[in-house]
Amino acid sequence: MTAISDYFRTALVIDDRVESDFRELEALDSNIAQDLPSEPDSELTPPPDEDETPVRPSSLVSAFLAENIVCSVFELEEHVDFVNLALRGAQIADLLILDWLLFGDHSATVNAIKAIAEENKGRLVVVAIFTGAHSLTDVATRLKDDADFEEIHDFVLRRDDAIVLVFGKPGIPLTGGEDSRTARRYSDLPQMVRDDLELVFKGLMPRFAFRGINVLRESAPRVLATFDSTLDAGALVHRALLPEPDDAGTQFLELLASEFKQTLMANRIDEEWDGQAVRDFLAEAGLISAPEALAELLRSTEDCPSDLKNGEDTAIAQEAVASGLLKVGTLKLSAKNMKTLVGAFGDDRQSDNALASLMCSTGFGSEPPRLELGVVVKDPSDNYWLCIQPLCDSVRIQEKRAFPMMLLRKSAENETPDAMFQDEDGQFVAVKFEQQPHKLAMPEFEPNGEGSVVAGGEAPNWRFESTKVSYRAITRLRAEVASHAVHGFASTASRVGVDVSEWMRQGAPE
Repeated sequence: MTAISDYFRTALVIDDRVESDFRELEALDSNIAQDLPSEPDSELTPPPDEDETPVRPSSLVSAFLAENIVCSVFELEEHVDFVNLALRGAQIADLLILDWLLFGDHSATVNAIKAIAEENKGRLVVVAIFTGAHSLTDVATRLKDDADFEEIHDFVLRRDDAIVLVFGKPGIPLTGGEDSRTARRYSDLPQMVRDDLELVFKGLMPRFAFRGINVLRESAPRVLATFDSTLDAGALVHRALLPEPDDAGTQFLELLASEFKQTLMANRIDEEWDGQAVRDFLAEAGLISAPEALAELLRSTEDCPSDLKNGEDTAIAQEAVASGLLKVGTLKLSAKNMKTLVGAFGDDRQSDNALASLMCSTGFGSEPPRLELGVVVKDPSDNYWLCIQPLCDSVRIQEKRAFPMMLLRKSAENETPDAMFQDEDGQFVAVKFEQQPHKLAMPEFEPNGEGSVVAGGEAPNWRFESTKVSYRAITRLRAEVASHAVHGFASTASRVGVDVSEWMRQGAPE
Protein backbone atom coordinates (compact mmCIF):
# COMPACT_ATOMS: atom_id res chain seq x y z
CA MET A 1 0.00 0.00 0.00
CA THR A 2 1.31 3.45 -0.91
CA ALA A 3 0.29 6.97 0.04
CA ILE A 4 -1.88 7.12 -3.08
CA SER A 5 -3.88 3.94 -2.45
CA ASP A 6 -4.03 4.64 1.29
CA TYR A 7 -5.93 7.88 0.61
CA PHE A 8 -9.06 6.01 -0.49
CA ARG A 9 -10.85 5.06 2.74
CA THR A 10 -14.57 5.17 1.83
CA ALA A 11 -16.58 3.69 -1.04
CA LEU A 12 -20.24 3.84 -2.08
CA VAL A 13 -21.78 1.22 -4.40
CA ILE A 14 -25.00 2.05 -6.27
CA ASP A 15 -26.70 -0.77 -8.18
CA ASP A 16 -30.26 -1.59 -9.20
CA ARG A 17 -29.82 -5.26 -8.29
CA VAL A 18 -28.63 -6.04 -4.77
CA GLU A 19 -28.95 -9.61 -3.57
CA SER A 20 -30.00 -9.94 0.04
CA ASP A 21 -27.58 -11.82 2.23
CA PHE A 22 -30.34 -13.56 4.17
CA ARG A 23 -33.78 -14.61 2.99
CA GLU A 24 -36.59 -16.10 5.01
CA LEU A 25 -37.75 -19.51 3.80
CA GLU A 26 -41.21 -19.41 2.30
CA ALA A 27 -43.67 -21.84 3.79
CA LEU A 28 -44.96 -24.33 1.21
CA ASP A 29 -48.71 -24.47 0.67
CA SER A 30 -49.80 -28.08 0.95
CA ASN A 31 -52.63 -27.40 -1.48
CA ILE A 32 -50.26 -26.58 -4.30
CA ALA A 33 -50.19 -29.34 -6.87
CA GLN A 34 -46.88 -31.16 -7.12
CA ASP A 35 -47.19 -32.12 -10.78
CA LEU A 36 -45.40 -29.29 -12.61
CA PRO A 37 -45.45 -29.05 -16.40
CA SER A 38 -42.31 -30.21 -18.16
CA GLU A 39 -42.28 -27.16 -20.46
CA PRO A 40 -42.24 -23.51 -19.29
CA ASP A 41 -45.19 -21.27 -19.95
CA SER A 42 -44.78 -19.80 -23.43
CA GLU A 43 -45.96 -16.39 -22.19
CA LEU A 44 -43.05 -15.98 -19.73
CA THR A 45 -40.43 -13.39 -20.78
CA PRO A 46 -36.82 -14.51 -20.37
CA PRO A 47 -34.57 -12.12 -18.42
CA PRO A 48 -32.00 -9.96 -20.21
CA ASP A 49 -28.75 -11.77 -20.97
CA GLU A 50 -26.38 -9.17 -19.49
CA ASP A 51 -25.87 -6.89 -16.49
CA GLU A 52 -28.45 -8.77 -14.46
CA THR A 53 -25.76 -9.97 -12.08
CA PRO A 54 -26.62 -8.72 -8.60
CA VAL A 55 -24.03 -7.42 -6.17
CA ARG A 56 -23.71 -9.10 -2.80
CA PRO A 57 -23.34 -6.51 -0.02
CA SER A 58 -21.59 -8.74 2.50
CA SER A 59 -19.01 -9.83 -0.07
CA LEU A 60 -18.26 -6.28 -1.21
CA VAL A 61 -18.19 -4.81 2.29
CA SER A 62 -15.89 -7.59 3.51
CA ALA A 63 -13.59 -7.22 0.49
CA PHE A 64 -13.14 -3.49 0.97
CA LEU A 65 -12.91 -3.68 4.75
CA ALA A 66 -9.99 -6.09 4.35
CA GLU A 67 -8.25 -3.26 2.47
CA ASN A 68 -9.09 -0.67 5.18
CA ILE A 69 -11.92 0.85 3.13
CA VAL A 70 -15.41 1.37 4.57
CA CYS A 71 -17.94 0.45 1.87
CA SER A 72 -21.69 1.05 1.71
CA VAL A 73 -24.11 -0.51 -0.78
CA PHE A 74 -27.24 1.31 -1.97
CA GLU A 75 -29.97 -0.48 -3.94
CA LEU A 76 -31.45 1.93 -6.47
CA GLU A 77 -35.18 2.11 -7.09
CA GLU A 78 -36.66 3.44 -10.30
CA HIS A 79 -38.33 6.50 -8.75
CA VAL A 80 -35.05 7.78 -7.21
CA ASP A 81 -33.25 10.73 -8.85
CA PHE A 82 -30.11 8.78 -9.73
CA VAL A 83 -28.09 11.71 -11.12
CA ASN A 84 -28.52 13.75 -7.94
CA LEU A 85 -27.80 10.69 -5.82
CA ALA A 86 -24.56 9.99 -7.73
CA LEU A 87 -23.50 13.64 -7.41
CA ARG A 88 -23.91 13.52 -3.64
CA GLY A 89 -22.16 10.17 -3.47
CA ALA A 90 -19.18 11.51 -5.40
CA GLN A 91 -18.81 14.36 -2.93
CA ILE A 92 -18.93 12.32 0.27
CA ALA A 93 -17.17 9.09 -0.75
CA ASP A 94 -13.56 8.73 -1.87
CA LEU A 95 -14.64 6.12 -4.41
CA LEU A 96 -18.04 5.88 -6.14
CA ILE A 97 -18.90 2.50 -7.71
CA LEU A 98 -21.78 2.44 -10.21
CA ASP A 99 -23.59 -0.22 -12.19
CA TRP A 100 -23.63 0.46 -15.95
CA LEU A 101 -27.07 -0.73 -17.05
CA LEU A 102 -29.65 0.58 -14.62
CA PHE A 103 -33.06 -0.95 -15.30
CA GLY A 104 -31.75 -2.02 -18.70
CA ASP A 105 -30.42 1.40 -19.84
CA HIS A 106 -26.94 2.96 -19.70
CA SER A 107 -28.08 6.57 -20.32
CA ALA A 108 -28.70 7.33 -16.63
CA THR A 109 -25.14 6.26 -15.75
CA VAL A 110 -23.67 8.34 -18.58
CA ASN A 111 -25.67 11.39 -17.48
CA ALA A 112 -24.57 10.93 -13.87
CA ILE A 113 -20.88 10.69 -14.82
CA LYS A 114 -21.17 13.77 -17.07
CA ALA A 115 -22.74 15.70 -14.20
CA ILE A 116 -20.03 14.54 -11.80
CA ALA A 117 -17.27 15.68 -14.17
CA GLU A 118 -18.89 19.07 -14.74
CA GLU A 119 -19.79 19.78 -11.11
CA ASN A 120 -16.43 18.74 -9.66
CA LYS A 121 -13.94 20.72 -11.74
CA GLY A 122 -10.92 21.45 -9.60
CA ARG A 123 -11.84 18.58 -7.27
CA LEU A 124 -10.55 15.02 -7.60
CA VAL A 125 -13.29 12.41 -8.00
CA VAL A 126 -12.93 8.71 -8.85
CA VAL A 127 -15.78 6.58 -10.26
CA ALA A 128 -15.58 2.84 -10.91
CA ILE A 129 -18.01 1.17 -13.29
CA PHE A 130 -18.70 -2.36 -11.99
CA THR A 131 -20.82 -4.01 -14.64
CA GLY A 132 -22.20 -7.30 -15.89
CA ALA A 133 -22.15 -6.08 -19.51
CA HIS A 134 -20.38 -8.44 -21.92
CA SER A 135 -18.31 -5.70 -23.60
CA LEU A 136 -16.29 -3.27 -21.52
CA THR A 137 -15.06 -1.68 -24.75
CA ASP A 138 -18.63 -0.54 -25.46
CA VAL A 139 -18.75 1.05 -22.01
CA ALA A 140 -15.51 2.98 -22.63
CA THR A 141 -16.69 4.01 -26.09
CA ARG A 142 -19.95 5.40 -24.73
CA LEU A 143 -18.07 7.45 -22.12
CA LYS A 144 -15.74 8.85 -24.78
CA ASP A 145 -18.49 9.63 -27.28
CA ASP A 146 -21.27 10.77 -24.95
CA ALA A 147 -19.41 12.22 -21.95
CA ASP A 148 -16.22 13.63 -23.54
CA PHE A 149 -13.82 11.39 -21.61
CA GLU A 150 -10.35 10.45 -22.87
CA GLU A 151 -9.02 6.91 -22.43
CA ILE A 152 -5.57 7.43 -20.90
CA HIS A 153 -4.96 3.69 -20.28
CA ASP A 154 -6.94 0.58 -21.13
CA PHE A 155 -10.37 1.10 -19.54
CA VAL A 156 -9.08 4.04 -17.50
CA LEU A 157 -10.69 7.30 -18.61
CA ARG A 158 -10.23 10.91 -17.57
CA ARG A 159 -11.99 14.22 -18.04
CA ASP A 160 -10.38 17.13 -16.18
CA ASP A 161 -10.26 15.96 -12.54
CA ALA A 162 -12.74 13.10 -12.92
CA ILE A 163 -11.36 9.56 -13.27
CA VAL A 164 -13.47 6.60 -14.43
CA LEU A 165 -12.30 2.98 -14.10
CA VAL A 166 -14.20 0.16 -15.87
CA PHE A 167 -14.40 -3.38 -14.42
CA GLY A 168 -16.49 -6.49 -15.07
CA LYS A 169 -18.47 -8.32 -12.41
CA PRO A 170 -17.51 -11.88 -11.43
CA GLY A 171 -18.81 -14.68 -13.64
CA ILE A 172 -19.59 -12.58 -16.74
CA PRO A 173 -17.93 -13.73 -20.00
CA LEU A 174 -16.34 -10.78 -21.79
CA THR A 175 -15.62 -10.23 -25.46
CA GLY A 176 -12.38 -9.04 -27.02
CA GLY A 177 -9.88 -10.37 -24.48
CA GLU A 178 -11.12 -8.17 -21.61
CA ASP A 179 -10.85 -10.89 -18.97
CA SER A 180 -8.03 -9.04 -17.17
CA ARG A 181 -10.60 -6.40 -16.20
CA THR A 182 -12.99 -8.93 -14.66
CA ALA A 183 -12.97 -9.54 -10.94
CA ARG A 184 -12.86 -13.31 -10.43
CA ARG A 185 -14.11 -12.74 -6.89
CA TYR A 186 -15.46 -9.69 -5.10
CA SER A 187 -12.31 -9.71 -2.98
CA ASP A 188 -10.28 -8.92 -6.14
CA LEU A 189 -12.00 -5.60 -6.85
CA PRO A 190 -10.31 -3.37 -4.23
CA GLN A 191 -6.80 -4.31 -5.38
CA MET A 192 -7.76 -3.87 -9.05
CA VAL A 193 -9.00 -0.36 -8.25
CA ARG A 194 -5.80 0.43 -6.36
CA ASP A 195 -3.60 -0.81 -9.20
CA ASP A 196 -5.34 1.60 -11.58
CA LEU A 197 -5.08 4.50 -9.14
CA GLU A 198 -1.36 3.91 -8.65
CA LEU A 199 -0.99 4.08 -12.43
CA VAL A 200 -3.09 7.25 -12.85
CA PHE A 201 -1.51 9.28 -10.04
CA LYS A 202 2.04 8.01 -10.34
CA GLY A 203 4.53 10.82 -9.74
CA LEU A 204 6.54 12.69 -7.14
CA MET A 205 4.10 15.54 -6.67
CA PRO A 206 1.00 13.31 -6.35
CA ARG A 207 2.85 11.05 -3.90
CA PHE A 208 3.87 14.07 -1.85
CA ALA A 209 0.34 15.52 -1.84
CA PHE A 210 -1.42 12.21 -1.07
CA ARG A 211 0.98 11.47 1.78
CA GLY A 212 0.44 14.95 3.21
CA ILE A 213 -3.35 14.66 3.05
CA ASN A 214 -3.21 11.22 4.70
CA VAL A 215 -1.16 12.66 7.56
CA LEU A 216 -3.62 15.54 8.00
CA ARG A 217 -6.58 13.16 8.15
CA GLU A 218 -4.83 10.93 10.66
CA SER A 219 -3.84 13.93 12.77
CA ALA A 220 -7.38 15.34 12.88
CA PRO A 221 -8.34 13.57 16.16
CA ARG A 222 -5.22 14.96 17.85
CA VAL A 223 -5.90 18.49 16.60
CA LEU A 224 -9.54 18.23 17.66
CA ALA A 225 -8.42 17.13 21.12
CA THR A 226 -6.05 20.12 21.27
CA PHE A 227 -8.79 22.65 20.55
CA ASP A 228 -11.13 21.54 23.32
CA SER A 229 -13.59 23.57 25.37
CA THR A 230 -11.08 24.32 28.14
CA LEU A 231 -9.70 27.01 25.82
CA ASP A 232 -13.05 28.80 25.48
CA ALA A 233 -12.68 31.10 28.49
CA GLY A 234 -9.16 32.21 27.53
CA ALA A 235 -10.21 32.68 23.91
CA LEU A 236 -13.15 34.86 24.92
CA VAL A 237 -10.94 36.99 27.18
CA HIS A 238 -8.43 37.39 24.35
CA ARG A 239 -11.20 38.34 21.93
CA ALA A 240 -12.74 40.85 24.34
CA LEU A 241 -9.40 42.63 24.80
CA LEU A 242 -8.77 43.12 21.09
CA PRO A 243 -9.51 46.56 19.58
CA GLU A 244 -11.55 44.69 16.95
CA PRO A 245 -12.90 41.52 18.58
CA ASP A 246 -13.78 39.89 15.27
CA ASP A 247 -10.05 39.77 14.41
CA ALA A 248 -9.82 36.80 16.77
CA GLY A 249 -11.33 34.57 14.08
CA THR A 250 -8.44 35.22 11.69
CA GLN A 251 -5.88 34.73 14.46
CA PHE A 252 -7.35 31.39 15.51
CA LEU A 253 -7.49 30.32 11.87
CA GLU A 254 -3.73 30.89 11.67
CA LEU A 255 -3.34 28.91 14.88
CA LEU A 256 -5.28 25.97 13.49
CA ALA A 257 -3.28 26.05 10.24
CA SER A 258 -0.01 26.10 12.18
CA GLU A 259 -1.04 22.91 14.01
CA PHE A 260 -1.51 21.12 10.70
CA LYS A 261 1.77 22.54 9.36
CA GLN A 262 3.59 21.26 12.44
CA THR A 263 2.02 17.84 11.89
CA LEU A 264 3.31 17.73 8.33
CA MET A 265 6.78 18.73 9.46
CA ALA A 266 6.80 16.22 12.33
CA ASN A 267 5.92 13.42 9.91
CA ARG A 268 8.75 14.53 7.61
CA ILE A 269 6.59 14.87 4.52
CA ASP A 270 9.43 16.89 2.98
CA GLU A 271 11.45 13.67 2.70
CA GLU A 272 9.52 12.96 -0.49
CA TRP A 273 11.85 15.55 -2.06
CA ASP A 274 15.21 14.51 -0.67
CA GLY A 275 18.01 13.43 -3.00
CA GLN A 276 17.56 9.68 -2.62
CA ALA A 277 13.79 9.81 -3.16
CA VAL A 278 14.36 11.78 -6.38
CA ARG A 279 17.06 9.31 -7.54
CA ASP A 280 14.73 6.37 -6.96
CA PHE A 281 11.90 8.10 -8.81
CA LEU A 282 14.07 9.04 -11.81
CA ALA A 283 15.48 5.52 -12.01
CA GLU A 284 11.95 4.11 -12.21
CA ALA A 285 10.13 6.79 -14.22
CA GLY A 286 12.96 7.96 -16.49
CA LEU A 287 11.52 11.46 -16.81
CA ILE A 288 14.64 12.84 -18.48
CA SER A 289 14.01 12.48 -22.19
CA ALA A 290 16.98 14.36 -23.75
CA PRO A 291 20.01 14.04 -21.45
CA GLU A 292 22.73 14.56 -24.07
CA ALA A 293 23.07 18.36 -23.93
CA LEU A 294 22.96 18.47 -20.13
CA ALA A 295 25.53 15.65 -19.84
CA GLU A 296 27.86 17.41 -22.29
CA LEU A 297 27.60 20.65 -20.30
CA LEU A 298 28.54 18.85 -17.08
CA ARG A 299 31.44 16.99 -18.66
CA SER A 300 32.88 20.28 -19.87
CA THR A 301 32.91 21.68 -16.32
CA GLU A 302 36.22 21.33 -14.47
CA ASP A 303 34.62 20.81 -11.06
CA CYS A 304 32.42 17.93 -12.18
CA PRO A 305 33.55 14.70 -10.41
CA SER A 306 35.52 12.43 -12.72
CA ASP A 307 33.47 9.31 -11.88
CA LEU A 308 30.35 11.19 -12.94
CA LYS A 309 31.95 12.41 -16.18
CA ASN A 310 32.64 8.81 -17.21
CA GLY A 311 29.01 7.76 -16.75
CA GLU A 312 26.30 7.45 -19.37
CA ASP A 313 24.38 10.55 -20.46
CA THR A 314 21.21 9.49 -18.61
CA ALA A 315 23.09 8.67 -15.41
CA ILE A 316 24.96 11.99 -15.28
CA ALA A 317 21.82 13.97 -16.09
CA GLN A 318 19.74 12.20 -13.43
CA GLU A 319 22.43 12.73 -10.81
CA ALA A 320 22.62 16.41 -11.73
CA VAL A 321 18.87 16.74 -11.13
CA ALA A 322 18.91 14.70 -7.90
CA SER A 323 21.97 16.43 -6.39
CA GLY A 324 21.49 19.88 -7.91
CA LEU A 325 23.56 21.44 -10.66
CA LEU A 326 25.70 23.39 -8.21
CA LYS A 327 26.82 20.18 -6.49
CA VAL A 328 27.97 18.48 -9.68
CA GLY A 329 30.18 21.24 -10.98
CA THR A 330 27.99 23.88 -12.59
CA LEU A 331 28.77 26.85 -10.38
CA LYS A 332 26.63 29.44 -12.13
CA LEU A 333 23.16 29.03 -13.55
CA SER A 334 23.24 31.13 -16.69
CA ALA A 335 20.31 31.43 -19.03
CA LYS A 336 22.07 28.97 -21.35
CA ASN A 337 22.39 26.39 -18.58
CA MET A 338 18.75 26.84 -17.65
CA LYS A 339 17.69 26.16 -21.23
CA THR A 340 19.83 23.02 -21.27
CA LEU A 341 18.28 21.77 -18.03
CA VAL A 342 14.72 22.42 -19.19
CA GLY A 343 15.51 20.78 -22.53
CA ALA A 344 16.53 17.59 -20.73
CA PHE A 345 12.87 17.18 -19.74
CA GLY A 346 11.61 17.63 -23.29
CA ASP A 347 11.54 21.45 -23.28
CA ASP A 348 7.90 21.38 -22.22
CA ARG A 349 7.09 24.75 -20.66
CA GLN A 350 3.64 23.67 -19.48
CA SER A 351 4.95 22.01 -16.32
CA ASP A 352 7.31 24.91 -15.50
CA ASN A 353 4.51 27.44 -15.97
CA ALA A 354 2.08 25.40 -13.88
CA LEU A 355 4.50 25.12 -10.96
CA ALA A 356 5.43 28.81 -11.16
CA SER A 357 1.74 29.71 -11.14
CA LEU A 358 1.04 27.40 -8.19
CA MET A 359 3.87 28.94 -6.15
CA CYS A 360 2.59 32.48 -6.85
CA SER A 361 -1.18 32.18 -6.75
CA THR A 362 -4.20 30.20 -5.61
CA GLY A 363 -7.78 30.01 -6.84
CA PHE A 364 -10.94 31.30 -5.16
CA GLY A 365 -12.92 28.08 -4.83
CA SER A 366 -16.72 28.02 -4.77
CA GLU A 367 -17.27 30.88 -2.29
CA PRO A 368 -17.43 34.47 -3.62
CA PRO A 369 -14.12 36.25 -2.89
CA ARG A 370 -13.75 39.44 -0.87
CA LEU A 371 -11.80 42.34 -2.38
CA GLU A 372 -8.61 42.68 -0.32
CA LEU A 373 -4.82 42.48 -0.50
CA GLY A 374 -3.67 39.92 -3.07
CA VAL A 375 -6.79 39.72 -5.25
CA VAL A 376 -6.06 40.06 -8.98
CA VAL A 377 -8.77 41.52 -11.22
CA LYS A 378 -9.12 42.34 -14.91
CA ASP A 379 -10.76 45.47 -16.32
CA PRO A 380 -12.77 45.71 -19.59
CA SER A 381 -9.56 46.74 -21.43
CA ASP A 382 -7.87 43.45 -20.41
CA ASN A 383 -5.51 45.14 -17.97
CA TYR A 384 -4.63 43.18 -14.84
CA TRP A 385 -4.68 44.90 -11.45
CA LEU A 386 -3.53 43.77 -8.01
CA CYS A 387 -5.52 44.99 -5.02
CA ILE A 388 -3.08 46.32 -2.39
CA GLN A 389 -5.66 47.44 0.14
CA PRO A 390 -4.54 46.25 3.61
CA LEU A 391 -6.84 43.68 5.17
CA CYS A 392 -7.75 46.03 8.02
CA ASP A 393 -9.06 48.57 5.49
CA SER A 394 -11.00 45.92 3.53
CA VAL A 395 -13.44 45.06 6.34
CA ARG A 396 -15.88 46.93 8.56
CA ILE A 397 -16.62 49.35 5.71
CA GLN A 398 -19.69 51.49 6.29
CA GLU A 399 -19.66 53.62 3.14
CA LYS A 400 -18.13 53.92 -0.30
CA ARG A 401 -14.35 53.45 -0.24
CA ALA A 402 -11.47 53.66 -2.72
CA PHE A 403 -9.31 50.57 -3.18
CA PRO A 404 -5.72 51.08 -4.44
CA MET A 405 -4.96 48.89 -7.43
CA MET A 406 -1.43 48.19 -8.71
CA LEU A 407 -1.06 47.68 -12.46
CA LEU A 408 0.32 44.29 -13.48
CA ARG A 409 2.17 44.58 -16.78
CA LYS A 410 2.75 41.47 -18.86
CA SER A 411 6.48 40.75 -18.75
CA ALA A 412 8.54 40.67 -21.93
CA GLU A 413 10.47 37.64 -23.17
CA ASN A 414 13.79 38.79 -21.72
CA GLU A 415 12.34 39.89 -18.35
CA THR A 416 12.18 37.96 -15.11
CA PRO A 417 8.52 38.08 -14.05
CA ASP A 418 7.49 39.11 -10.54
CA ALA A 419 4.58 36.67 -10.53
CA MET A 420 2.71 34.18 -12.69
CA PHE A 421 -0.92 33.06 -12.62
CA GLN A 422 -3.64 31.57 -14.82
CA ASP A 423 -6.28 33.81 -16.31
CA GLU A 424 -9.92 32.94 -16.79
CA ASP A 425 -9.13 30.98 -19.98
CA GLY A 426 -6.48 28.85 -18.31
CA GLN A 427 -3.61 30.70 -20.02
CA PHE A 428 -0.50 31.39 -17.97
CA VAL A 429 0.24 35.08 -17.51
CA ALA A 430 3.68 36.32 -16.38
CA VAL A 431 3.58 39.86 -14.96
CA LYS A 432 5.74 42.65 -13.58
CA PHE A 433 4.59 44.86 -10.72
CA GLU A 434 4.24 48.50 -11.77
CA GLN A 435 5.12 50.00 -8.39
CA GLN A 436 5.26 53.70 -9.28
CA PRO A 437 2.66 55.65 -7.27
CA HIS A 438 1.41 57.59 -10.28
CA LYS A 439 0.34 54.36 -11.99
CA LEU A 440 -2.03 53.32 -9.21
CA ALA A 441 -5.75 53.18 -9.87
CA MET A 442 -8.21 54.12 -7.10
CA PRO A 443 -11.66 52.77 -8.05
CA GLU A 444 -14.40 53.17 -5.48
CA PHE A 445 -16.63 50.33 -4.26
CA GLU A 446 -19.76 50.20 -2.14
CA PRO A 447 -19.76 47.58 0.62
CA ASN A 448 -22.17 44.80 -0.24
CA GLY A 449 -21.40 42.03 2.23
CA GLU A 450 -21.28 42.68 5.98
CA GLY A 451 -18.92 45.63 5.81
CA SER A 452 -16.82 44.41 2.87
CA VAL A 453 -16.79 44.30 -0.93
CA VAL A 454 -17.80 40.81 -2.04
CA ALA A 455 -17.80 39.58 -5.65
CA GLY A 456 -21.09 38.93 -7.36
CA GLY A 457 -22.04 36.38 -10.01
CA GLU A 458 -21.30 32.67 -9.97
CA ALA A 459 -18.10 30.62 -9.90
CA PRO A 460 -15.84 30.96 -11.74
CA ASN A 461 -17.19 34.23 -13.23
CA TRP A 462 -16.91 36.40 -10.12
CA ARG A 463 -17.11 40.18 -10.60
CA PHE A 464 -16.43 43.22 -8.45
CA GLU A 465 -18.59 46.19 -9.41
CA SER A 466 -17.04 49.59 -8.75
CA THR A 467 -18.97 52.81 -9.14
CA LYS A 468 -17.70 53.07 -12.73
CA VAL A 469 -16.08 49.81 -13.89
CA SER A 470 -16.85 46.11 -13.66
CA TYR A 471 -13.77 44.06 -12.75
CA ARG A 472 -13.52 40.33 -13.29
CA ALA A 473 -11.90 38.40 -10.42
CA ILE A 474 -9.01 36.34 -11.80
CA THR A 475 -7.00 34.84 -8.94
CA ARG A 476 -5.42 35.54 -5.58
CA LEU A 477 -1.68 35.98 -5.17
CA ARG A 478 -0.23 34.11 -2.22
CA ALA A 479 0.26 36.27 0.88
CA GLU A 480 4.04 36.51 0.63
CA VAL A 481 3.92 37.42 -3.09
CA ALA A 482 1.32 40.15 -2.51
CA SER A 483 3.35 41.46 0.45
CA HIS A 484 6.44 41.58 -1.77
CA ALA A 485 4.53 43.78 -4.23
CA VAL A 486 3.41 46.12 -1.44
CA HIS A 487 6.91 46.40 0.03
CA GLY A 488 8.26 47.27 -3.41
CA PHE A 489 5.61 49.97 -3.75
CA ALA A 490 6.41 51.36 -0.29
CA SER A 491 10.12 51.47 -1.16
CA THR A 492 9.42 53.29 -4.42
CA ALA A 493 7.06 55.76 -2.72
CA SER A 494 9.66 56.59 -0.06
CA ARG A 495 12.43 57.61 -2.47
CA VAL A 496 14.19 60.86 -1.59
CA GLY A 497 15.80 62.91 -4.36
CA VAL A 498 19.35 64.11 -3.58
CA ASP A 499 21.52 66.56 -5.53
CA VAL A 500 25.12 65.31 -5.78
CA SER A 501 28.11 66.04 -7.96
CA GLU A 502 27.47 64.54 -11.37
CA TRP A 503 31.16 63.63 -11.52
CA MET A 504 30.70 61.59 -8.34
CA ARG A 505 27.36 60.07 -9.39
CA GLN A 506 28.76 58.72 -12.65
CA GLY A 507 31.69 57.06 -10.91
CA ALA A 508 34.52 59.30 -9.69
CA PRO A 509 37.92 58.09 -11.00
CA GLU A 510 40.67 57.41 -8.50
